[in-house]
Amino acid sequence: MYQQEYQLSIRDINYANHMDHLALLNYLHETRVRFLREHGYSELDVDGKGSGLVVADLQCSYRRECFYGDKIRVVLTLKVLSPTRLILLYAIYKDDDTLAANAEIRVAFLNKERKIIAIPDYLLSLATSL
Repeated sequence: MYQQEYQLSIRDINYANHMDHLALLNYLHETRVRFLREHGYSELDVDGKGSGLVVADLQCSYRRECFYGDKIRVVLTLKVLSPTRLILLYAIYKDDDTLAANAEIRVAFLNKERKIIAIPDYLLSLATSL
């Protein structure tokens, strides 16, 4: 499990006065990038050999509204779907630990020749099997 905390800024708020769906996606992405960086990798080099991470599928479910100034905590866990597919499971909590949203992102990994490769070992060790 990995987590990051953020505070919603005015640019995250839509015309309905709550967090915009694009802002949510940006926080998911930022959390993923920070997670990979903490392990010494990036989305463009997930294995030290120049292989990249690609998003294959994304689903979000909203539970509660988030507003300007709210503090949110994004919790990321990893699940193995297959030897080449990983699911990034996100839970987004408001400052009072109320579940605000869930998201699931299925990713695959491509080498420099754009061929699908196995999940990198360090990610396998951090994930649980379905």
